[in-house]
Amino acid sequence: MEAEKAVQEKQAELERAQLETNIGLEEERQKLVALAARNARSESDTRAYGISTTMQALASADPQVLQALATAGMKPQQLIAFAFQELAAKAEKIGNLNISPELLSELLDRPSPRK
Repeated sequence: MEAEKAVQEKQAELERAQLETNIGLEEERQKLVALAARNARSESDTRAYGISTTMQALASADPQVLQALATAGMKPQQLIAFAFQELAAKAEKIGNLNISPELLSELLDRPSPRK
C-alpha cells in the first residue's frame, strides 16, 4: 500500500513538473508571438513610410515626366495602345481619323493579311 502511494505521489510530482514545463513553454511562445507582432508592425511602418515618401516625390513631379517614365521599356503594342488612348482623349480636336488594318499591321510589325 505504501509503495502504491509512493508511486502515485511520484506520478503526481512528474505531472506537476510536466505542467510547469508546459506553462513555461507557453509563456515563451507568448513572448515570441508578441515580439513577432512588434516586428511585423515595424516592417509595415517602414514600408508605409517608403511608400509615403515615394508618393510625395511623385506628387510634385511633372505629369508628363511621369508619363514618359511609365512608357519607358514598354512593348511596341503597349505603346501603340497608349497612343490610341491619347488620341481618344483628344478626339474633339481631331475630327476624323481613319486607321487602316494595313497601317495598324505596319505599326505592330506584323505581316499584313493579303486578300
